[in-house]
Amino acid sequence: MQRFWPRYYEKFVCTADQCPRTCCQEWKIPVDEATEERWRKLAPPQAVKPQRKALSAYIIEKEETCVIGLKKDHRCPFLTEKKLCALVSAYGDEVLSETCTDFPREVHVFSDHEEETLMPCCPAVIDIWKKEEPGFPNSPGEEENLLFLVRKEILNLLAEEKISPEEALLAAFYILLDLKGRKKSIPADVRDCFSEKTKKELLKAIRKVSLPTEDTALECNEILQDLAVNYQNEGLYGDFLDPVLELSAAISEGEWDEVLEEKWNVFLQEWKKWDGLIRKFLMNEIFSDLVAADSDLESLILRMEWIALEYAGIRQSAFLNWSLKGEGTLAYETLRDAIVVLTRMTGYEEEDIREYLENSFESPVWEWGYFALVLSRGAE
Repeated sequence: MQRFWPRYYEKFVCTADQCPRTCCQEWKIPVDEATEERWRKLAPPQAVKPQRKALSAYIIEKEETCVIGLKKDHRCPFLTEKKLCALVSAYGDEVLSETCTDFPREVHVFSDHEEETLMPCCPAVIDIWKKEEPGFPNSPGEEENLLFLVRKEILNLLAEEKISPEEALLAAFYILLDLKGRKKSIPADVRDCFSEKTKKELLKAIRKVSLPTEDTALECNEILQDLAVNYQNEGLYGDFLDPVLELSAAISEGEWDEVLEEKWNVFLQEWKKWDGLIRKFLMNEIFSDLVAADSDLESLILRMEWIALEYAGIRQSAFLNWSLKGEGTLAYETLRDAIVVLTRMTGYEEEDIREYLENSFESPVWEWGYFALVLSRGAE
């Protein structure tokens, strides 16, 4: 079976002890059956504390999945004080579980091909995008496959620098709703919807939409708080979430005044400076997550909504962090950390995304107006 990957894929190198936010801390690390069996026969290295009889003794079951039991500080028990893996130091890379070996790589399997990408919840991946163009490949038969053709057209839309990332997503979501509303959409309909004439008319209409900054800011505050509540309750990502959510709550409980309005507008000018990186991030999300093996148009819509929630959370947390750090320049490290943490928090499976949307909204399929509210930059 053919396998495809973006150009940037082969440039990834784990930064190990130089990583600013290690993947060996504060989230579930699954252990596959083959690894568990191997670990039953291996003693833990002396550097691992507390000492147990075998490596398998560090495995626990959580949410019906075998995972490495983290320490009280939410660190992997095999992570040394120098931020290196004690298992690799003692036994080599072969001892690692599939998750530890593969991360941040992921493979998506389709009927006639496979696609590999890198996940943005690793800082080293964001570092690659800062320097490189992703270079997404074409998929076989995408011109005649409705869903892959939609994905291709959305990627092309996001690549147009004269269109802001938000405008591209707004146009794409409108087109998806249009296609779903038709009795039966075919590839010719997709080409028509993404034609230069249609895009020009659609973008002209989108640019006339003006939503109050306050409405967007308060809604995005709620989104961020809702996405983060379980992680904060478990004491995860406290260095990032605690100060951000404290300020977020203060804004939600207070009044949106001229000072906040001006602060938001200044932040937007800083945010725009990173449009190139944001564009690459969104293109990677579209390429890797929009289409699955069993997708239909509705599942593409739900995925677009999830990407919008993720994006809103990233932008809002970046705004809050920027405010806490004295405003000024929006540093690359601030943006990178927001992307890494929020994508770790939103790395849900397909069925979990649908359940979240069904439980959180009147309908899992949003109206375009709400999608616009979430993504709006406000009245700039």
